Amino acid sequence: MAAVVLPHEDWIVGKHALMNLRAVRRRGRTEIDPRSWRIPYQWQGCHYQDHDDQPFLLLINAGGGFVEGDVAELHGTLEPETRALITTTAASKFYKCPDGATSRELVAIEVGDGATLEYCPDESIPFARSRVQRRTHIALAPDARLFATDMIAAGRIHHGAGEAFAFEALDSEFKVTVDDRTLLLDRLIADGPDEVGALRRLWGGASHAATVVAYAQDLPAGLEEDIEARLATTAATAAGASRAGNFIVCRILADEAWACHEAVFACWTALRPAIAGKPARPIRKC
Repeated sequence: MAAVVLPHEDWIVGKHALMNLRAVRRRGRTEIDPRSWRIPYQWQGCHYQDHDDQPFLLLINAGGGFVEGDVAELHGTLEPETRALITTTAASKFYKCPDGATSRELVAIEVGDGATLEYCPDESIPFARSRVQRRTHIALAPDARLFATDMIAAGRIHHGAGEAFAFEALDSEFKVTVDDRTLLLDRLIADGPDEVGALRRLWGGASHAATVVAYAQDLPAGLEEDIEARLATTAATAAGASRAGNFIVCRILADEAWACHEAVFACWTALRPAIAGKPARPIRKC
């Protein structure tokens, strides 16, 4: 089990959120224990949307967004044979950083043997003049199961005349390891107007990008073709799926947030029966 991460004495209350979670088998189901938390993260328990043994946890950051220099850290452990779905109540909003400091969102989750993690956060939105660092690391045991998403918007697309690609810096990393072996290291780094402009061209006019990953020892053959067929029916501007052994990666570009979410849900519809043994359903967030 991962050790509880303790706050440093230099952390300013309200500026550095911290949550330590542990999923355990208890009373015939998985239950999530908050080992500790620090505002603006809040703990309000979880619910069992599918009416089975899997809890759904909505992460609540009461700060409403990341003011310049804010940090939020989530550290989670899923013990063997547990299963949980973790999502957020809303998008992660990163506000302007006029003094040049960086706002950071850090996620580290360990998944034990036989455990299943579905990690489905909403998108991250870097506002104009923001400086953003994001780190997501999911560490899997060999017999673990995973469905996870990572979605980034180019900014507040419909705010006023639009704020697409108006942020100052974005440093994002999405990493998945199995038994300390790296399966995915997805980095997006754009610092300064030249690199942000290059990112705009790389996205080819799209304003949202998502990566979807799935891992299990027994993923059915041909699943990636099924995903691509489903993606072709969505409003994504570009999307595809690839496979290496027991690991599937999907890439999505879209003009609108709803179109990107639609494509992510199409991936989940194809993958969830194989990962979690049940169909995908929209997640209740109220």
